[in-house]
Amino acid sequence: MKRFVFLACLLAILLVSPAEAQLRGYPYAPRVRSWRIGLEAGVGVLGSDLTKESRNYHFRPIANLELAFIAHKNFAFGLYGGGGFMRSTADDMESNTRFVGGGVVLELRIPTLRGSVFPIVQLRGGGVIIDPELREGRNTFESSSLKYLTFSGAAGVEVVSWGRLGVRALFGVTYTNTDKWDLIVRGDDKDGYSFAVLSMHYYITPRR
Repeated sequence: MKRFVFLACLLAILLVSPAEAQLRGYPYAPRVRSWRIGLEAGVGVLGSDLTKESRNYHFRPIANLELAFIAHKNFAFGLYGGGGFMRSTADDMESNTRFVGGGVVLELRIPTLRGSVFPIVQLRGGGVIIDPELREGRNTFESSSLKYLTFSGAAGVEVVSWGRLGVRALFGVTYTNTDKWDLIVRGDDKDGYSFAVLSMHYYITPRR
C-alpha cells in the first residue's frame, strides 16, 4: 500500500509540473499534455498448439487505432482498439482466427537527440474477442465468438518531426488467458501472438 501511495504521489507531481520546464533541452519533442492520435499496422504470428508442433509460422495482418495523452516527457497513457487475423498449421490441420480487441496503453518514453528520437517501452492490457475455425482433413470445426483477457509488452523507437508527426516501429508479444485460438487444448499452455508493427502518429499540442 505504501508503494502504491508513493507512485500515486510521484505521478501527481509529474502531472502538475510546468510543461515548458519539463521540455527544456528537447525542442523537437511533442509538448507535454499533448494528445496523440495514431494508426498502426503490421503482422502477427500466432503461438498455439499447432505452431508449437510444426514450427510453421504464418504472418497475418493486424491493425490498431490509438488515442493517448502525453502526461510527461517520459510517460504517456491512453486507449487502443483494433484487430486482425491469425493462422497456424500442422500436418493436415489448419487454424484460422479473426479477432478484435482493445484496452489501455501505458508507455515509458525516453527523449534523445533533443527530442527527435524516443526509445519506447509499452504495456497494454485489455480484452479480445476471437472467432476461431479449425480444419482437419475434410472436416471443419467452428466456434461462436469467445472473449478473453490480453496482456502485451512491446519495445521500439519513434522518430518525431516538428514536434507534431511521429513514425515508430514496435516489436512485442501478446499473452492471453486461453488455449483455444486454434480450438485445440493440450496441456496448460496459453495461446498468444508475437507482432511487429509500424505506426504514424499526430500530436495535438495545447495552446501556449
